[in-house]
Amino acid sequence: MELRNLENSLKELNLNPLDNLFNSINFEEFEEVLYRLAYDPVRGDSNLFIYTYMLRLLGGKEADWRIHLSISRLMGVILNHIDGCELIGLYHAKEANKLKPMDANILETILYYNHIPEKILTDEEALIYSKKLLMVKPDNEIAKREI
Repeated sequence: MELRNLENSLKELNLNPLDNLFNSINFEEFEEVLYRLAYDPVRGDSNLFIYTYMLRLLGGKEADWRIHLSISRLMGVILNHIDGCELIGLYHAKEANKLKPMDANILETILYYNHIPEKILTDEEALIYSKKLLMVKPDNEIAKREI
């Protein structure tokens, strides 16, 4: 489905086209569509409603860690120019970690929030997550920076 059609559907609060897309392609492709809907670098437009849609996808399923991690990336990287989004991103990264505790990608994402200028993950917390990451990936350079 064309991106413009999805944008129009969202403006009408018609979520069916996005739901259909979610059920028809793999999660990584779907995630890219959501990110493109959330921010258009050409026009400089942001669509925070994508966050609301992604929250709707959370349904107490085992795979929800992927959605939390995706929301973390959305808020911490793509929509980080909006006040408060990075804090929301850290929250969702930590929620993903609760559901899948020793995942290297999730731990690296959490550590990202210690390296941004706002440094919303404290050094003390970063040390804890770095130690966990080194347990999973002993040669991880991101984790070694914290120790």
